[in-house]
This record gives sequence, C-alpha cells and structure tokens, in this order.
Amino acid sequence: MITGRRRVANTTEVGRWNAELVLEHLYSRESRTNADLARVTGLSRSTVERTLDVLVERGVVSKSEPAALVSGRPAAFYQLRPEFGYLLAIDVGAHTVRVRVDDLAGPGRADHEPEPVRVGVEDTSDKRLAAVEGVVDRALAGVGVTRGQVRAVTVATPGIVDSAGVIKVCRVIRSGDWVGDRLRGWVSERFPGAAVAVDNDANLAALGEQRFGVAGDAADVVAVVAGRRIGFGILRGGVLHRGTHHQAGEAANIRGSSWERASKWLHEHDDAGRLFQAAEAGDPAARVAVGKFAQLLGTAFAEVVHTIDPELIVLGGAISLSGPMILDLVAERFKRACRDTEAPDLLLSTLGRRAVLLGAAEHARRQAFGHLLDDARPHPAVSIADPPTPTVSITDPLPGSPTPTGPRSRQ
Repeated sequence: MITGRRRVANTTEVGRWNAELVLEHLYSRESRTNADLARVTGLSRSTVERTLDVLVERGVVSKSEPAALVSGRPAAFYQLRPEFGYLLAIDVGAHTVRVRVDDLAGPGRADHEPEPVRVGVEDTSDKRLAAVEGVVDRALAGVGVTRGQVRAVTVATPGIVDSAGVIKVCRVIRSGDWVGDRLRGWVSERFPGAAVAVDNDANLAALGEQRFGVAGDAADVVAVVAGRRIGFGILRGGVLHRGTHHQAGEAANIRGSSWERASKWLHEHDDAGRLFQAAEAGDPAARVAVGKFAQLLGTAFAEVVHTIDPELIVLGGAISLSGPMILDLVAERFKRACRDTEAPDLLLSTLGRRAVLLGAAEHARRQAFGHLLDDARPHPAVSIADPPTPTVSITDPLPGSPTPTGPRSRQ
C-alpha cells in the first residue's frame, strides 16, 4: 500500500521485523529469557513470547524447562540451535582466498578459518575458483559440515558488483574473465539449498566493522580497506549504502583523485609493511615515503567529509596492522586537509585483514535468517506480532521498537 511517498507495512511485515529483531539478539550464544529479550529489543513481552513460540516450532530456537531465578518466578531460557544450519563466508581477493564457517547460534564456537590460499592477480577464473573450492572443502571438513547443511553463502570480491551478484567491473583481478555472473553461478551450483550472495569486499568490511569492530555505536560510517589497493564501504543511518549503480565507495576509479593516487602508491610499494616499520624506527627516507602516502590518504578522507560527512571513518585492511603510527600520520594530514571544518572521528580497525571475511559472515547470517522466515511454514494458530493497527508507516519507529544500541543491521 502506498500513501504518497510513504510506504506502509502490513501486520505480516511487522511480525517479520519482530522475528528478525529477536533472532539478532539471540545471535550471541547466550541463553535468554522472554524478559531479557523484551528488555533488549524494546518489544512487549507478549510480542516476544509469540515470536519465540513460532521460532521454537520452526526448529530455529530451543526452549528449556522453566528454571528458578535469583528473583521472580521460574522462567524458560531460549537459545538459537547451532544444528539448525551453517554459514559460509568467502573472501576472494587478488592475492588470497579466505574462508570462514559459522553455525547459526552465533560466532565463536563452530567458526573455522583454514589458512588463506595464495592466488595471483593474473590467474584465470578457473584457477581462482579451484583455489576457492579447495579451501572451502577444507573449512567445511574442519568442522564436520556437509554442503547440504549450509544455509547461506556470501562471497566478497573486489570490483563493482550489482544487486544480482554480477561483477560489472574489476580492475584488481586482472585475468579479464572474472567479470560477469560466473562466480555467483558457480557457488549456487555447489550450494543449491543455500541463499547465495556476491558483494563488494569493502561493503562487507563495513558490515564487519559494524557488527564486530569499532563502528557498532555509529550510524554514519566510512570503512576504508587499504591493502594492495583502497576502497571503502558506507553506512548511512546504520544501513549499507551501495548507490543507485552499486558504485559507492569506488572513488579510486576516479582518475587523478587522491583515492586513485593513494591506491597507486600502495600498488607501487609491495613492501609497504616494511616501509611503515622503517618509518616508525626513524628511517628518514621511509618517513618521507610514508608521509607522502599519509598526505594522499588524509586528503582523500577530507574529500569524503565534504561529500558524505560521516561521524566516523575506520582505517582498516592490511594497512591497519601498521598500528598507531600510520593512524597518527594520516590523522594529522586529514585534519589539516579539512581546514576549518569539523572532522569526524578517525579510528584504526581492530579487525585487520579479517574485516571483509567477518562482514561476509554477518551478511550470510542476515540472509539465512531472512531465508528461513521466507520459506518456513507459518504456525497455524499463532500470530508473530501483537495485533497492531492495520498499517504502520515504516518511516516511523515501530510501536515499542527500541533505538538501536548495537549493530544497526538492516541492509
């Protein structure tokens, strides 16, 4: 139903949002009571109870027998069932392939990341996909999981990736046959029962920083991935912003821009890590070279401030492993480039190279939960939501909805 420009949601959609919110707060490996979940979600206890009833019947959530509490009446505890399914995250870079397996109960227990596999920038797609298959098989075998048990797969790749998972442009992987929809089709064939997505690596890094890193309390974020090249993902209002043509964050493609020149500097300095170490040790030549890079990156960040105006910029990727020294150098140039305007906070990522892979895992989690809510049969007698008014505008907060304090996870 459309009223002017304000789309309204029916009660089924409201119920789905309630279920997604409860699932998100259960994704922590902690057992929670109905009262716990009502408190952290901001939903009414009756809404949470009805939502949990549906999720228990669908086999997603387990319910314990009522147990005595320190105060109050005995209460049942609820927890996501890890055996319900698994998530697969794949990061296909120009030089490495990384894979991670998680179960649906939350990160930290069944997660498994085998050693990354080296690949070459000129490798054909056949050779690159063979490397992906090998490390995926090792990762699944490491936790005793079959392909049929995987509920969702998210693959990260450099380049511009459209909403269908088609790689439109990729200048980092230079084989020429990486562009197109082969990657998504290849993964879908091997995991026919899973929800499959392919997305830009910097976009997924932004999700990783939001869920697991330093950006959890910020709504407007630019998450920079700097390694052999530079890209960034954007969160606006806590939601991933890709742009109309999925080109947001690809500023290094602009000829002559500070982003392109900083990316070219990284490409020309394969020994960037050693150069940063030498600069920190006081080597004059290294300090000059690193200072030039810091100037380029600081100016690039200032360009973002005057176009996006975020509250936080996160410096991540392999560059972040250089530690506070590189952050301090970039921050100095960044504030200078902003001149007399207000500069946002600039933080060093705590995730390093793993931000992309963790973001892919978070994306897969969202896919899996959304997929099971789409496909599972509704309970014949239980409505997920308390009966609200017939329509609710999604531009306004839902009745009883909280102000997010953790991951603002809607993409």
